[in-house]
Formats: sequence, C-alpha cells, structure tokens
Amino acid sequence: MTVWALFDSGNGSYLKGANYLNHLGKVSIDIYPIGIDIENKNNHFINLNLADYGRLFGDNTLFDTLDKLPKPDLIIASPPCESWSNASAMNEGNACWKQEDLSDSLFVPQREASMFTIRNKSDYKQAYINYRYDRQFMKRVNGELCAFNTIEIIKRYDPLFFIIENPASGRLWKYIEDVMGFKLPHLNLTRYNNYDYPLQKPTKFASNLDLGLKNDIIKQEVEWKYFSNSYNERSNIPQKLVIEIFEKVYEEFNR
Repeated sequence: MTVWALFDSGNGSYLKGANYLNHLGKVSIDIYPIGIDIENKNNHFINLNLADYGRLFGDNTLFDTLDKLPKPDLIIASPPCESWSNASAMNEGNACWKQEDLSDSLFVPQREASMFTIRNKSDYKQAYINYRYDRQFMKRVNGELCAFNTIEIIKRYDPLFFIIENPASGRLWKYIEDVMGFKLPHLNLTRYNNYDYPLQKPTKFASNLDLGLKNDIIKQEVEWKYFSNSYNERSNIPQKLVIEIFEKVYEEFNR
C-alpha cells in the first residue's frame, strides 16, 4: 500500500507508525512523508511547501514533484491547525477568524452567520491578548493555502482512501465542507489519551472510511500549558493511534 503523508515533516508520526508495522511484518506500506520542518531538525521527508501557490504564476513545482511519486492508495494529512483552532480565542471567534453576530432581540436571523469573516486590524487593538495583526494574517493565509492544496491533492491523485487530521472543535471541517464544497463522509472523533498519551486532545480524522476510533472521556495527566513549547512535539500523534489507523486502512485495502 502506497501512502502519502502530507505535513509529516515534524516528528514523522505517520512514518514511524508505518515503519513499526513494516518491521513486524504485519503490513507492506511504502510511505512518502511530505512537507517542511518549521524547526529544521529533520530530513526524513520530501521537502515541499504544501502552502505553495506558485502555479498561479506558472510555477508548477508542487504538482510536478508529486507527479513523480507512485500513485497513492492513501493520502493522510495533518495540515497546520493554528488558524482554525479555538486555542487562540478572541471575541466572536479566534485570532484569525471572526463570526459576526447577525441576531437582534426580536427576530431570528434569516441566515446563519459565517464563522469565516476576516478580522480587521482594529480587532487586535481591542483584544485582551496581544495578538499581532501581521502574524495572524500570515497564519490565516497559510492555513487556507494548506487546506486548499490538501483537497486539491486528494482530488488530483484520487486515492482509495483519504484521512485529514485536525482538532475536533476547529473551524477546518466547516471550511472544507461549506466553503470548499468537499464532502467529508466520516468525521472520526477520538481523544489522544485513549492511546496512552498524556493529553486528552479531542481530534478528528476526517475520512472516506469509518475508522471506529476510541473516544472515551478520560482525565488527562498534564495540562496543555505545561506540556511542551516545541511545535513538533505539540503536533505529535500517539503511535498507538497511528498504528490502529494504518492497520484498519490496510485491512480495508486488502479486501
């Protein structure tokens, strides 16, 4: 089974899981981690900017590079969550997006307020946390480009299976389905501490396959603020969870 692991360029969680199963002889997975490492600590991956928009100007490096790889049976992706997450909470949304209030005291709004209103610079001046406008602007644009390219890659290479990972309560899911018009058949919900991990971290692995992941509510061992300051470590995925996902996809692949 050929796997493209998009954004697996930090700790290489997907690569480690696949290698472990290959070593046990349980599976035969040919995996290609793809992305960039923000901490510049790793070289286990194909170095490719998945937020690339060069093709707008005739530079097709992104697809030219991917075209040379074996066709994927599974594309699994963990796009950056910063612009979608509620961790950067601000009034009426988060630090990148605003959900404007269309309600009044008399009538129910005739249409639902979008949660994807771009924030004005003045919003940051009024915020109780000192978020920088320029930094949040770039996070938002990077997040949109990564989401857009993830879906474009899935559509272009048409794998048997796709999986997209992000925080359970993040805005990414609604953006993909409502803004981009791409259907996510199964929003597989899990919590990391069901897989021997110190954080609960509710997470979805949206897929065209029902993964049946564990989702018991268990008190976590460590508070998020005390966990780690490393971007790669905070983006890590429990190995037992990765292994379970690969085993289930591999079983379906062989049917």
